[in-house]
Amino acid sequence: MSDWIKNILIEELPEQYREIAEIIGIENTIKLAEHFEKQAVYFKSLDPLINRKKEKYIHENFDGNNHKMLARITGFSERWIYEILTKKRNEAKQSSFFEALQ
Repeated sequence: MSDWIKNILIEELPEQYREIAEIIGIENTIKLAEHFEKQAVYFKSLDPLINRKKEKYIHENFDGNNHKMLARITGFSERWIYEILTKKRNEAKQSSFFEALQ
């Protein structure tokens, strides 16, 4: 970290940068500000990607009896774990049905 950056206090940053600096630090905030200088930046939600990854994790780690553990790990409700697994089973059944017709 450059010496001059060490002397910057979060309170000295423009208000729109303070929350970012609290999360990623002043040095990284300055890097972002310099990289995206004079550009409007919108952070699209990562929820769809994160949810897909959690669902994949559930399918890969389901052992037949660990619904509660998967709910704790992913932050999904236990009911939603059942829904995810039921949907996957139904898709597999439908897929095998159509394969049998061909």
